[in-house]
Amino acid sequence: MSGSPYPTKARIREIFTCLAEGNVPSFYAHVADDVEWTVIGSHHLCGHYAGKAAVAAAMAPINAAIERPIKLHVTSIIGGEVESWAVIELVAEAKCKNGMPYNNTYSWSTRWEDDKIVEARAYMDGVLINRIWEENQSKSSSRAQLGDIRFLLDDNTT
Repeated sequence: MSGSPYPTKARIREIFTCLAEGNVPSFYAHVADDVEWTVIGSHHLCGHYAGKAAVAAAMAPINAAIERPIKLHVTSIIGGEVESWAVIELVAEAKCKNGMPYNNTYSWSTRWEDDKIVEARAYMDGVLINRIWEENQSKSSSRAQLGDIRFLLDDNTT
């Protein structure tokens, strides 16, 4: 980091590289336990989630429908450096268990403190989220969803 208390664009890209590599637990190490995460839109994932565990639980049904590993690639970073807020634009590279491609785009407005995301507002293709949700839920059991929550939060999951 520079003399600023906020991460540089290079540091943000480094943190988000974990998602491009499919290493979700390493990314979540940079999300505050008490994060305030809002998913904007009119789809199955939209809502406000208080805490890292709530975010992981909300994402579990979609994660359970997608073959591992989902990879999110950064396309743009705006802000950071001397501001607490940074906008990260990402594209997903994945396939659903039913064979459907999952090529979503995201924009995450993130607020940072001490090298961690403490607040986020996530925007994504809600039509695609609903389609994935509806076409893949029968293929995902609640047991698989709970396993995904552990996978997302725990480096030591075996």
